Amino acid sequence: MNITLTDKAKKYLEKKNMVTVTVDLFVAGCCIEIGEPTVTAGEPLESVDKFDRFEIDGYTVYLFKGADVKKKGLVITAKKFLGIQSLEVTGLRLL
Repeated sequence: MNITLTDKAKKYLEKKNMVTVTVDLFVAGCCIEIGEPTVTAGEPLESVDKFDRFEIDGYTVYLFKGADVKKKGLVITAKKFLGIQSLEVTGLRLL
């Protein structure tokens, strides 16, 4: 599986003194469930058995099991919105 951590993501993780990233799927809804990928610095809050583990450039990435990744692969980067910086992921098929 092709997973890329951009330089922005690496700088963000260095600022946080983290070498681990978790990509999970947040599911919400009452009649129709909607899945939204979430990316956090650090290890999974749930059991690591629910995740596949990958080593990329000295960083550990936990990706939820069953993730449908597009051919181009997964890209994890950092973004800034209203002055708040966070991680985001692209390359997942949600439907």
